[in-house]
Amino acid sequence: MPQIRINTMLGIARLKAFLNLEGGVTRGAAPEPAHSLERRLQAANQRLAEQRRALEDGQQKIARLRRGLRSKDGPGLSAGRLPDFTIIGGRKCGTGLLYRLLCMHPQVEKAVKKEVHYFDLNYYWGTAWYRGHFPEVTERNGQKVLTGEASPYYLFHPHVPKRMAELVPRIKLIASLRNPVDRAYSHYYHEIRKNREPMPTFEEALEAEEGRLEGELECMLSHEHYASANHAHFTYLSRGIYVDQLKNWEKHYGRDQILVLKSEDLFDEERFPGVWKSLLDFLDLPEWHLEGEVPRVNRGDYPPMDPATRDRLREYFEPHNQRLYECLGRNLGW
Repeated sequence: MPQIRINTMLGIARLKAFLNLEGGVTRGAAPEPAHSLERRLQAANQRLAEQRRALEDGQQKIARLRRGLRSKDGPGLSAGRLPDFTIIGGRKCGTGLLYRLLCMHPQVEKAVKKEVHYFDLNYYWGTAWYRGHFPEVTERNGQKVLTGEASPYYLFHPHVPKRMAELVPRIKLIASLRNPVDRAYSHYYHEIRKNREPMPTFEEALEAEEGRLEGELECMLSHEHYASANHAHFTYLSRGIYVDQLKNWEKHYGRDQILVLKSEDLFDEERFPGVWKSLLDFLDLPEWHLEGEVPRVNRGDYPPMDPATRDRLREYFEPHNQRLYECLGRNLGW
């Protein structure tokens, strides 16, 4: 089956024609129902995701070969140790910047890749596979060396907290949260750039979310290894309800193990030093000053949001934000 790349400007009629041609539907056949088209598109995205994971696994094996690591356990070659910290999300909330900054610290050693996605998408590979993404070094110049990863789906995935607590119960977790209105908009254009989102407008994607997610969470909870492309990619509203996600984590970790940051502070020159200090203190890392300007990563360009849409989203998230502020004991000003 050929790979399917959906151009953002591709009309729904052309998309249906493409899928009908691929499935062998004759020209005289009845039009395919919209819900059937959605299921076929989800299946195609799922197959593409599996292909990407297979490619990433091959790349990781090559990286471990180059490091000369060997093990009798798990697929491929593996070694290393378990991480000291993990940036658990949220998505489009500055996790890339956070990880890059931490890995610049002389006492932090990065993983083979930033987003390992073991506890959400690759859990079936086993612990040895996960260890293979981290270096063995634990000390440098008489000082402890930390290592970790940053997988933004961890915060939102229902099974990750329990899985992680069983393997790394004393790990330190970092959650970076962004104004959920801005996060949703950035997320939509991220999916557009990745050619995964067929909805031509942000507003249409928001309207479609409830239908796309119908039954998906139930399937994930009932079948632990069920992978939902819709849950992973098209959750613009759901991912912004941070309080419910954090409460799921607090069932398995104490609050002293979870540092919640406001991602907007990472990009503010006046507030950044305080955020950086709190992050180093949380990880018990010695003070270290970044030289020059804070690097910027994964910044997307997209048109301004429609003011009416922004107002509707602000109203939608307001009660959830208030619950979050009560949970955290501080107002994030959204």
